[in-house]
Amino acid sequence: MLETRPVIWFWRRCDEENNSVVRDFLFAKYPCQAAVTNNPVEVTMSKTYNPLEMPHELTPELKAYYDDRPLMWRNICWYMVLTTGWSVFGAVINPLITLRLNSPVIGMGERMIGSISATNSYLVSFLVMYFSWKSDHTVTRWGRRIPFLWISAPFTIVTLIMFPYIENVLLLVGVLIVKYFFMDMFYSTVVLLPIDMVPRKLLARVHVLPGIVLGLLSFAALRYGMKLADISEKLPFLLGAGVMLVCTLLGGFNIKEPPIREPTTESFKPWSALKVGMRDRRMIVLMLAFPMMGCLLNLYNTWIWLFAKNVLHLTRTEMGASLSWASILGMALGFPCAWLIDRINPYKMAAVFLGLNACLFFLLMQVSSARRLILVAFMVVLVSCLGNVVSMVVFRSAHPAEVGSVTSSLALINNAFSATTVLISGQLIEGLGHNYKAAFIFGLCVCALGFCMLLFYRHLMKGGRLVTKTAYEPIATVPLPAVSTVESELKK
Repeated sequence: MLETRPVIWFWRRCDEENNSVVRDFLFAKYPCQAAVTNNPVEVTMSKTYNPLEMPHELTPELKAYYDDRPLMWRNICWYMVLTTGWSVFGAVINPLITLRLNSPVIGMGERMIGSISATNSYLVSFLVMYFSWKSDHTVTRWGRRIPFLWISAPFTIVTLIMFPYIENVLLLVGVLIVKYFFMDMFYSTVVLLPIDMVPRKLLARVHVLPGIVLGLLSFAALRYGMKLADISEKLPFLLGAGVMLVCTLLGGFNIKEPPIREPTTESFKPWSALKVGMRDRRMIVLMLAFPMMGCLLNLYNTWIWLFAKNVLHLTRTEMGASLSWASILGMALGFPCAWLIDRINPYKMAAVFLGLNACLFFLLMQVSSARRLILVAFMVVLVSCLGNVVSMVVFRSAHPAEVGSVTSSLALINNAFSATTVLISGQLIEGLGHNYKAAFIFGLCVCALGFCMLLFYRHLMKGGRLVTKTAYEPIATVPLPAVSTVESELKK
């Protein structure tokens, strides 16, 4: 293993060619963990290898794990089985929960529904960072992600079974709080399994098959799950709980995690990642542009089921039949849209994204039947496929050593801003007499303002990468290899 020792990290972009070469050499050869100090930046060599970033630094045990292709595909297949049950929960049960909260039996208005959803998003902003960090440093015989499956699954399944039988509003809110908490735990830890189990060079290709299978399952679940809800409101919840239980047991007992063990050496510090991710204050403008441009899409996903119920007066069967087609179209357009995002200027794609949002808004203002709702669903897929344009600008702007910190910072701002817009939209809808179109107008206005923020960020970045010059200054040294030595190592 490598010894822990401070090293120089040269942050100057192209000021001195030698420094740039050495910087690239250090990043390529060693797994590094940045620790931010007041002045300057200090990088500490990790005592543990990171096999997902540096495959050439694998220990023999990890190398044997990643070289075992039959084991990798078995793990992926069992992961697909595991996520099948939870995807059914998300595709069918979550809309049914929203519809039941707004039903005459419960009588919860849009203001209260929006407040519950916003509260969960505020909490997720911090819970994601904690649960992800905790799972990274968990060491058990099951691995580091699966233990969180065993913790979250029982509570989620029990609340799922209880939900359709409860009519007391306060008790129902308590059940929702428990459900949201343990669902947040699941989606902060267990969904990281594919990144752990698959070598980086195969990660994108391995993700194709689960995406296709889950898209087909979501299509079937929406069409037939909503039809079951019109027959019996309790039946989808009970069947969903059964499917989740079986899939959890099959996946949890058969997935073999890689032997990556990194016990906790210090306490959780939620602000450390934010200090790195937001060291350049102009990144805050870009990170705000991301949730702002996605505002209309976020409000659509929040309110479309109640809009279809209260404005279009559709049955749950008609809603499922209309909105399920989006799953099929999404599978067909996912890769072409990703190819466009990778190869075309992101600011141009952001302009296209804004135009598609305007088209979506126009269709939402005109929709009046189940057939037109299908057209709306197709437009939503187009918007969703380009929804990562701004986030790609964020990740491309980040230094490779800071991607994790930037990602955490972006998630915090995104969840907090999205929660605020949902909270405001709920107040608008109920305050204006259940006018859902007011929320969509609000969403489009925020989306347009987000595009202006993106252009403002582009203007700010014309002056260079970082505002704080002290962050670039080198620190006291250890002996560095000669440039010729570095170049020969890089060639290898």
